[in-house]
Amino acid sequence: MLLKIAQISKTYNFTKGLLISSAAFSAVALCYYLFDITMGISVASGVLIISASDIPGNNKHHLYGMLSSTGLAIINFCLIQYTAVNSYLLFTTTGILVFLNAYIAIYGFRASLISFSGLLTIVISFARPHTGMEILLHAFYILLGGIWYILLTISFGGFRTRQYSEVLLNECMELTAKYLKSRIAAIDPANRRASLREQLNFQNDINEKHESLREILLHQRQRSGGMYSKRRQLLLFIEVIDIHEFAIANPFRYKNYDSGSKQFKAVTSEIASAMDAIADNLLALANNTFDKTEEKSSLPHIEQLIKQAKTAAKTFENSGESPQNHNEVLQLKYLLEYIQVQYKKLKAVRVILRSTNSKNVREINQRDHLKFITAQDYSPKLLLENLSLKSPIFKHCLRLVITVLSGYLIGIYFEIQNAYWIMLTIIVIMRPGYVLTKDRTKQRIIGTIIGGAVAMGIVLLTTNMIVYMIITFIALTLSITMVQQNYKVSAAFVTLTIVFIYAMIAPNALEIIEYRITDTIIGAALASLANIFLWPSWEKESIKTMIEEAIDANKNYLEEVRLFYHNKIELNTSYKVSRKQTFIAMGNLHAGFQRMTQEPKKQRKDLDRIYKIVVTLNSLLSATASLGTYTQIHKTTDASKYFDIYSFAIQNELLHCLNLLTKQNNTVYSELDLEEAKTYLHDTFERLQLVATLDAAETSEVEEQLKEVRIITQQLEWQHSLAVNLHSEIKKYLEQSSL
Repeated sequence: MLLKIAQISKTYNFTKGLLISSAAFSAVALCYYLFDITMGISVASGVLIISASDIPGNNKHHLYGMLSSTGLAIINFCLIQYTAVNSYLLFTTTGILVFLNAYIAIYGFRASLISFSGLLTIVISFARPHTGMEILLHAFYILLGGIWYILLTISFGGFRTRQYSEVLLNECMELTAKYLKSRIAAIDPANRRASLREQLNFQNDINEKHESLREILLHQRQRSGGMYSKRRQLLLFIEVIDIHEFAIANPFRYKNYDSGSKQFKAVTSEIASAMDAIADNLLALANNTFDKTEEKSSLPHIEQLIKQAKTAAKTFENSGESPQNHNEVLQLKYLLEYIQVQYKKLKAVRVILRSTNSKNVREINQRDHLKFITAQDYSPKLLLENLSLKSPIFKHCLRLVITVLSGYLIGIYFEIQNAYWIMLTIIVIMRPGYVLTKDRTKQRIIGTIIGGAVAMGIVLLTTNMIVYMIITFIALTLSITMVQQNYKVSAAFVTLTIVFIYAMIAPNALEIIEYRITDTIIGAALASLANIFLWPSWEKESIKTMIEEAIDANKNYLEEVRLFYHNKIELNTSYKVSRKQTFIAMGNLHAGFQRMTQEPKKQRKDLDRIYKIVVTLNSLLSATASLGTYTQIHKTTDASKYFDIYSFAIQNELLHCLNLLTKQNNTVYSELDLEEAKTYLHDTFERLQLVATLDAAETSEVEEQLKEVRIITQQLEWQHSLAVNLHSEIKKYLEQSSL
């Protein structure tokens, strides 16, 4: 328990929560002693509103984002306050402002935070109406709160950004370790389907962490030159990416394992134990749970497991000469090579974490590094392009407007005290997708009830204002700390914060708890119903586009691998960017499929077929990455025209898939004699086998060529088989979806 608290206190989210609480409380205290409490509340409101858009990244974007939130907050506050004199005018203004503020989210994640700040201002403006010059005065107080928070953020900017990237790196290491363990768990046929789905989830989460880290670390490298901590973080990030991508590039053939001999399965289990120890070690490094004794003994333990696996593999190799035995021996050699490379990468991670020297960090070309960051399009055209019911954001905006206004009318009609809490619950809970809204609704209600119960117990025990102030500070800090980790717990602390703020102002704390729970349930019910009945956004509407993007990205990545095999030069930027875009496209597809599995049953049309498409595309990515990795780390012969024929044949299948999905007619490669390519590759392998048998002097060189031909041939045949299967599954999917 104490260890968990200590870990939480070191996180970026805790630092942010502490900063926001300190900024808000210091504003209230200063204004209370120098001016009046009303001013302090408005300044604190400004702090809370602007803090919602505070997320590290590009320094310029970070600052502009918070300034935009400040300006938007002032405009929203003034418009709501000035139109409050007329109910019809207020109703209309609220609807327009909710739509416009929500619509900003089309410009990406940071814009969605600015959007939330604006929506939060709209709701808070209903808390206390003002008139005349009071409106401008309180708008000025909100401005002061925003400026105060921005100044504090800039003051602690370097420390917070470093802490944020450290947290992301640890989370990335943890997810990568869990991904490795899920691959091992899938060896058991009973766990395979669940483990494969788990891998898809981890893949999406890892891609998101990679994207956030790229923006922070690559921008830092450009702006700050040689600061050690940033160079160290970049090197660690590169190693963790390598571990993840090398795992993907070495897929485990589960079908071969299922049909393998008993001895083969036993040796595979030995290798899996070594890999599991490597994953456990990476997980312990991520969570910093090693004590000195465990850390010292962990590497010798892994080395011992690898040695045992090698011995078992050698014994198996000498046990027979059957074709099955020969194929299984080759598979075991690949697995042993895989775990040894991963072990070296693990040791590199440990060295970086314990090192005081960062000279080994390679420089990144300033022009090239920007290509690895997904640039956000801020074109005004996006505003017009999304003005359609085909746009999930547009539908979400309409849905949000109607739901917020419904909550407002319900509050007015039933004369509910603090009815704006209904509106607040709606803007906090509602998301464009059904699944996210459903999850947040459940967690919000449970958290509010728990928070209300705890608050009631405290209120019955004491009425001491100092105790209330301390509880409010702690609850506000923890509500922000836990919002990403555990939304249910965060909602409980939010309830505690609100109850005790009101308890310090008014004596009816128990009534406040009752109203808080009632308003939350009403708001949550409205949000859930709206997401089901008002222009719902189901994943089946967008999954086809995600499949298209994943297929196109895989095709481009395969072409980059083909070009690299020909050129044999250092990896260029286009190869790396293509690989990154493929991982992102696959991550988006994984996430979309996962959300689809949680939607109502009648909306999960063709789920099994889509699952097969996702798994096939994931296998195709692994096969392409495997081919690319092999050509990078091994000295290979010149690529033949038959290699190109195979590559083009695979790309043809992918182009056929795209033609079916888009109903277009993309040009495919013509005059490809795949049978001739197959015959050539197999004849070459047999010829090299004969040379190795007859000429012992050239055995070593020939064996390397034999290994290359066998691996390249197997990978090409596997990729082509996957592409053909994908083409077949796409056809069946489209036939079923059209019924």
